[in-house]
Amino acid sequence: MAYIAAVAAHPAFTARFKSDLAQPGLRVPLTADGEIFAAAAELGRTVIWLHTFGERFVDPGSGRPAGPPRLAPGEAPRVPVSGAIPPDPSAMPDTLDYDAVNRRLLVGGGYVEGVDARVWSYEVSGKQVLRQWFSYRKANRERPIIGDRRPPSKLETFSPITGSPSTRRNS
Repeated sequence: MAYIAAVAAHPAFTARFKSDLAQPGLRVPLTADGEIFAAAAELGRTVIWLHTFGERFVDPGSGRPAGPPRLAPGEAPRVPVSGAIPPDPSAMPDTLDYDAVNRRLLVGGGYVEGVDARVWSYEVSGKQVLRQWFSYRKANRERPIIGDRRPPSKLETFSPITGSPSTRRNS
């Protein structure tokens, strides 16, 4: 499973097999080289550790301690008082951008500072993760990011504005 996680999470997989991925059903190439397989599986353990918030493939010796991954103090992004994002539902942000010079993630009129450019540009399956995440949390979510081919998810009805259960969870 760790090998599959490593291969499927790599941007080169999506780029190389883009036309094949248009059809349903994931196909994963297997290597016959044992060293490459072992290296990919080790990378996949880290992918799974990250995706499970440090609950699976815990190995402190490999840099995967138990518990949610955290950056060291001083390295972690933070929201300063001047960058506060208004908590009022009527002021929900609709825009997300990145200021590379100041290393800031711009969220509407607020911002998060200390955001590495690699975090902003990180993609999975050809989709920029932060933009995708924000598309389900911004004020205007009329047209779902998945397009018009499929009906919108019922999860779209959950938002801070509607006062749904989603406002009580950490996301």
